[in-house]
Amino acid sequence: MYWMLVAILISGASVFTACTNDDNETVDTEVSVTPSQSRVGYSAWNTQVSYTHCDPLPKTGKPELVSGTWEMNDGILQHKACEKAPLAICNYIIPYDHYTIQCSARKDSGEEGFIIVFNYVDAQHYCWLNFGCEGNTQHAIEQTIGESRKRLVTRPGSVETGKWYDVKLTVAGSRIKAWLDDTLLFDEKL
Repeated sequence: MYWMLVAILISGASVFTACTNDDNETVDTEVSVTPSQSRVGYSAWNTQVSYTHCDPLPKTGKPELVSGTWEMNDGILQHKACEKAPLAICNYIIPYDHYTIQCSARKDSGEEGFIIVFNYVDAQHYCWLNFGCEGNTQHAIEQTIGESRKRLVTRPGSVETGKWYDVKLTVAGSRIKAWLDDTLLFDEKL
């Protein structure tokens, strides 16, 4: 007898598989996958930050300001308030689950660093790279599903106030690679 159960959740969707083989042994596996269409964007956590537009995404004008207080000054998107998880999302929909984005980010002031949003499906389903979290002592990949945010992986690290950093993110299905300047910080299968 053979059976299989599969459940899929949106955004950084998790696929859970349970099956039995002819010996009645149960095998459970979990594989995370990227949504087939998503967007990227920016956030912060009690910190004032600045971003340049992501490349190679088409220039689509001002991002969708989902939440928080954002300003556009001379082509630089800035968050100048002290808010938790404001979202500014690029209007371009990435029509596949393999992509690379690059942008520049700067911490202007505050307790934490800066955040790059990826695999954004909606305000309740997305992932982010959180550079300088936990009082600017760690870098993390986190996932939001509904009202719940889960930290998936962390590395020690911080970002300097006033310094522009080059951020590169490569998404290849469930494989995530992230660089801060030329340093590979994450190479993870989520």
